[in-house]
Amino acid sequence: MDEKFIVDANVFVQGKNFHYNFDFCEGFWDWIRAGFDEGLIYSIRKVRSELVEGKQGDKARAWAEAMPPEFFLEDEDDSSVMAAYAEVMQWAAASTHYSERAKQEFAEVKRADAFLLAYAKRYGFVIVTQEQSKPEQKKRIPIPDAANSIGGIKPTLTIYELLRRHAKPTFVFNP
Repeated sequence: MDEKFIVDANVFVQGKNFHYNFDFCEGFWDWIRAGFDEGLIYSIRKVRSELVEGKQGDKARAWAEAMPPEFFLEDEDDSSVMAAYAEVMQWAAASTHYSERAKQEFAEVKRADAFLLAYAKRYGFVIVTQEQSKPEQKKRIPIPDAANSIGGIKPTLTIYELLRRHAKPTFVFNP
């Protein structure tokens, strides 16, 4: 069975702001859609919520609103994900490495990070994020470090690593 991927909001936000701006790189967004059509690339509803909080006219917001609802997988209304979410929250609360402020930020229910981790833990998806591992950091909980520490979660990938695996040079999806 092919690996499946869930994409963090920062991939979409940084993409539209920089490398994959809608004005000159629609191919990237078509590639995301093709990956979804192949049943390999998704995101979660918490990420959609973060994207649609953008300003009216924001292209990432419009893109998220136009994507099929099935692209954004259920998180809060999935009891299995919520059981994994409880484990993720227990891990964060028990950590002596991170500051209390970092733990509080991580636990904010409107933030997608912990839900991405919970979804990945429950369903075995690989998280695609632009966050980098920073094991020495105490003021924030990076997704890659949480994934490595929690257990039962595959190592994260950046969008560039995912593109190397599943894209041809012209942004044609390569299963």
